[in-house]
Amino acid sequence: MPTGEIAIRLSNAATRVSRAAHNAIKTLKYSDRARQILIIVSVILVLVAAGTALLVYQLKTVNRGQEADEISLPLTPPGMAAQTFTLAPDEVRALEPDAARTFNAGIPFSTLPILAARPFIMTPKKIDEYSRALDCLTAAIYYEAASETTEGQAAVAQVVLNRMRHPAYPNTVCGVVFQGSERVTGCQFSFTCDGAMARVPSIEGWARAKAVAGAALNGSVAANVGMATHYHTDWVAPYWAERLVKMKQIGTHIFYRWTGSWGLPFAFSRVHTGSEPIIAKMAALSTPLDVLAPPIDLLPLIEAPEPILIVEAPPTPAPEPEPQPAAPAPAPVVVAQRASPPPAAMANPLATPTDARPPRRSRIAVPSGW
Repeated sequence: MPTGEIAIRLSNAATRVSRAAHNAIKTLKYSDRARQILIIVSVILVLVAAGTALLVYQLKTVNRGQEADEISLPLTPPGMAAQTFTLAPDEVRALEPDAARTFNAGIPFSTLPILAARPFIMTPKKIDEYSRALDCLTAAIYYEAASETTEGQAAVAQVVLNRMRHPAYPNTVCGVVFQGSERVTGCQFSFTCDGAMARVPSIEGWARAKAVAGAALNGSVAANVGMATHYHTDWVAPYWAERLVKMKQIGTHIFYRWTGSWGLPFAFSRVHTGSEPIIAKMAALSTPLDVLAPPIDLLPLIEAPEPILIVEAPPTPAPEPEPQPAAPAPAPVVVAQRASPPPAAMANPLATPTDARPPRRSRIAVPSGW
């Protein structure tokens, strides 16, 4: 039965009961107490009928805005176009850096409490997807906030993850970072279309940014920027800054969130798709930076000329063994002695030969000159 027909029937029933109670008061001679009870019951029935009609009206309003039994937020806030929230040249006021800082200082910070985002954990079950997300987030941190503190870099990472959960942006890390990068202007993160990626990152800076990105993908939350989805450096003054909620400044970056319900925690309800897109611009940065040449300060340890000098020194004594041919000289002496005729029969064959030790010493003769 339609909700409108139910409301009409309930309203008619309440009216009939109210009239019956009123007639009963007129025709019957009840005591004052019974009359008061009937009046109270009539008032209650009238209030029930009115509440029912109001509830039906609210249900009709919700049903008109409902699609496929799911209530979703619009892709952009009322009266705001998505393209007006980029750092395109025509969306930044033509001010010098000092004048821009003065202009930004004139926009007051919100006094509303900053609500922290929920932790995001992307477990590396699919190592290729996790690796792409890590590289994209590292690139955003490095090229956007290489000179910022760890707190400032974590805040930039939080903006990327906040956008990933918001219905106005892609629900992947790389999709958020490189949104609009195919255009010369209109990219969401300026480094993706202003030529900054042509600079080769430093090993130390990239490793630092990668550590911050890894922490963000494993549950670390930058609570000091809450639901921030926008930021800019303090030396530029975007036109959209006055239309958002100014939350906090960390280093040179000023952070903002959407106004109204779009900037509240329940709006950040989207989940990661589980599949990161392949970004062509990340090809040069996706190689493992751990396998690189050693740092410059370790190179002197590799060059050691001293062992080369030590190896070349020993050949100097080599010519000394040349006099060794003189060693066979005693041999003729020994042979001559053995070849000499034996002594006469008077010789005692058991006697110890007196010439045994000299030939023995000649066999261990050292080189001449020792």
